[in-house]
Amino acid sequence: MSSTGATTSTSRIERFRENVSEDFTTTTWVLIPLGIGINAIGGFIASTLKLPLFLDNIGTMLIGILAGPWAAALTGGLANIVQAMLGNPVQLAFMPVPVAIGLVTGFLARRGWFDSVKKTIVPAVVLTVVATIIATPIVVLVFGGVTSSGTSLVTATLVATGRSLIESAATAQFAVEFVDKGGSAFVAYFIGKSVPTRYLPPQGQDIYS
Repeated sequence: MSSTGATTSTSRIERFRENVSEDFTTTTWVLIPLGIGINAIGGFIASTLKLPLFLDNIGTMLIGILAGPWAAALTGGLANIVQAMLGNPVQLAFMPVPVAIGLVTGFLARRGWFDSVKKTIVPAVVLTVVATIIATPIVVLVFGGVTSSGTSLVTATLVATGRSLIESAATAQFAVEFVDKGGSAFVAYFIGKSVPTRYLPPQGQDIYS
């Protein structure tokens, strides 16, 4: 490798490190446990009541909006571990979902897609698609279409109508994610908007100022 190529590679790594470190301000480290708690409480409620929703990514999206993609990905991953420790081990298999949700939310927020309620419609749709694409193979291949969530009831109903397991799982996942992730995006937006600007990380201040 030439010296020029080595220098370019090094500079890219340095820029990447800087981008990641920008997410983790002191304020962000204070907010991450809050995001994990919001996820855990929402997930516990949905699991206990067998709701056809998940409610376990609101905190991840909130951190993505306020702090950025890397902090949100960390929040999502840690929240799943916490939920697994609290008695829902199924969450470990789905860890790629909240990590992806955190990254996508953070990058969309950084590009201005959470600057207003109207713009939030786009992230709501994108996050629905992302969650469906990642979660459906896990539901089918790892759990055979049956998990501890209320989504399994929707899947079973569709299978009973004669549809294939894959089609039923994908349809049920999309329908549930549309309400869950779409609604969560708006909830996270309004929670962030309710926080005084002076208490927000730099990205949150830019969005809500």
